[in-house]
Amino acid sequence: MAFRRGFKSQCERRSVEYRKQLGVHASGPLSADRLADHLGITVWSVKDVEDLDAENLSVLTNEADDSWAALTMRMGASNLVVYKPVSSLGRRNNVLMHELSHIILGHELAQAFLMEDGSLVPGNFDQDQEDEADWLAGTLLLPRPALLSIRTQGIPDEVACEQYLVSREMLTWRARMTGVDYQLSRR
Repeated sequence: MAFRRGFKSQCERRSVEYRKQLGVHASGPLSADRLADHLGITVWSVKDVEDLDAENLSVLTNEADDSWAALTMRMGASNLVVYKPVSSLGRRNNVLMHELSHIILGHELAQAFLMEDGSLVPGNFDQDQEDEADWLAGTLLLPRPALLSIRTQGIPDEVACEQYLVSREMLTWRARMTGVDYQLSRR
């Protein structure tokens, strides 16, 4: 996807700015929970939703159903992010950061429809907004200074993934997309 001019740089600046506001070093880990708290956004597991009967809870937490991982709802002037609690910590952090990114970027919320089989289907899907949220989420989780720090210190990928609460796939994707590995190999 081709982003609007300056979008990627804007994401890097936002990542550094949020870290500054929270007293986190520019290359330090930032959890989605901490950022949500800072932004005044409520985060719930689907298991936290009151009055959800056992059958619907079972459908919404089905590990085999990959139609959804998290969603954002507006409640008056506030936002609520609800996530499926079956993911690894790295995946959970990523899907929450993705939803926070939609909010930060001011994206229009998609309508979702619950099908009879329990899958959630978006009614007004916008691929450009999804791509932007993916990019900002990745940048918030692993900004360029963090990637440079990880690589120059020789931190093993599995240790970096634990420290930054990200999946191996996210670490690999960010290192590839930013060109950090290529940049350091040319030194």
